[in-house]
Amino acid sequence: MGRDKSRKESGSAERNSGTIRLEILRLSMAIVAVSVALSMACTLAFSLIQFRKSLDGNLLNSARVIAQSPTVVEAMNRGTPNRALFQYLDESIIRVNDIDFIIAVDSDGNQLYYPNHSYVGKPYAGHDQSRLQNGEQSFTSDDTGIAGAERYAYAAVMSQDGKLSGFVVVGVYMRSYSRDVMLILLRYLLIAAAVGLLGAFLSAKLSNRIKQSLRGYEPDALATLFQQREEILEALEEGVLAVGIDGSILYINRAAAKLLNIEKESAGGRLINDIYPSSTLERVVRTGRAEYNVNVKPLGNVCVLSDRMPLRDGDRIIGCVAIFRDRTEMTRMAENLTGVNHMVEAMRGYTHEFMNKLHVVLGLLELEDYQRAEDYILAITNTQRQAVGLIMNRIGEPSTAALLVGKTSRCSELGIRLTLDPESYLSTEERFLPPAAYVTILGNLIENAIDAMDRSAGRTKEITVTLREEEETLLLCVEDTGPGIPRELLNCIFQKGFSTKGAGHGTGLSLVKDVVDAYGGKIRVESHSSTGTAFFVTFHRSEKRRELGQDGREE
Repeated sequence: MGRDKSRKESGSAERNSGTIRLEILRLSMAIVAVSVALSMACTLAFSLIQFRKSLDGNLLNSARVIAQSPTVVEAMNRGTPNRALFQYLDESIIRVNDIDFIIAVDSDGNQLYYPNHSYVGKPYAGHDQSRLQNGEQSFTSDDTGIAGAERYAYAAVMSQDGKLSGFVVVGVYMRSYSRDVMLILLRYLLIAAAVGLLGAFLSAKLSNRIKQSLRGYEPDALATLFQQREEILEALEEGVLAVGIDGSILYINRAAAKLLNIEKESAGGRLINDIYPSSTLERVVRTGRAEYNVNVKPLGNVCVLSDRMPLRDGDRIIGCVAIFRDRTEMTRMAENLTGVNHMVEAMRGYTHEFMNKLHVVLGLLELEDYQRAEDYILAITNTQRQAVGLIMNRIGEPSTAALLVGKTSRCSELGIRLTLDPESYLSTEERFLPPAAYVTILGNLIENAIDAMDRSAGRTKEITVTLREEEETLLLCVEDTGPGIPRELLNCIFQKGFSTKGAGHGTGLSLVKDVVDAYGGKIRVESHSSTGTAFFVTFHRSEKRRELGQDGREE
């Protein structure tokens, strides 16, 4: 799905800014066009100059040869045209490919020969013949004759006494000249087209190779995709770390940098073993096998769980990527939600109190005061029997009963009297809450009351716990004789992180509120500085709960 979306983004980028193939083709065509234009301009100019020189040379040579021809010289000396002159010059025009016309003019400026014989005898229409009278023997010129603009070559016809008896004009029409120029230009255009086709072919090959290296994406789409994935990786709470085959860091997001206690910007290129010597990522690179849920050696006070997978380029391993999950908060939250901490703490208090009593008994026995030792054992046994007996008789749910027994012992050790209301009752059935929910609610409320006792100097330290289970309702109540909660703080005590006891507190009551809300209960607080604080938690059995058991089974 993500690949298809990326393809759509790629298609959109193609429509907006053109594909890489089109961009490379445009660039290559521009380069070819500029290169060919410059080379054609220079080469064409040089070719045209050479063509002009060659044309002028051929015209001059033809004019000189014809001017020295006996037939032409004889006609010029006599000053009249004859059949031999016409035949010779007509054949010359046909025989020589580089000339279009020949004109023979006598010393008076009258045409003795013209390709169109009807112009014979008429004055020559040119303007450059004066240069011959000034002593030039031959030259080329652009002139305007009867047929329009032409390229001419003039050659003087000299008499035997060295005087100018006439001249010969050999030339080409501009249409012939233009045709030759166009042929030259056409050849260069064909060359340019061939170069353009070659450039288009090579640009297509290059663009295909580049696009293949980009995994089929267009550069704009790939840049957008890279930026989006970069932002996603940066937004993750899990740490992401990629290393190369040599152990150097290829990528690290902010969460991983925070876990490793390094600056993200300065981590690139550094060796992972220099930052975290206990790293075993090289094992994944070496074996090529992925490892999941690996317990990483604690980073400071943080417990980390890691998944590590090899990075491959085809069949070749090029590195490894590791995903780190900070499980410290997760473990603590799980223990609080399940009541494990409270159960462990209660049992620890119970064990500690039992050990203290054993020490008293041991001391009395060593003093050989056997009667007092017996009385002490009977007294504590009776007290313990009464406290435990009440709990075991009234509380049917085992986890809750064990919690109350342990908390009673712990409070006794702290000088606090914890009592269970004699009217309390809780069945073994899970009609309102699962066992873990009872432990979470009562454990946190009792711990909160114990903390309040620390601030109740000079007061009687008592905590009373009440559990009343009826057919349709359940009441849990924890009361203490502490200093109470200021009225202005009552609306804040269930907020996560809020505490008047400093850092590390502020989760107990928020967990209680979460569990109460999850099971559709209500919690109420009454607090007075003179009498202490009482938390009342109530649950009502809904119609659905009456039809279904706690685990969703029919009752």
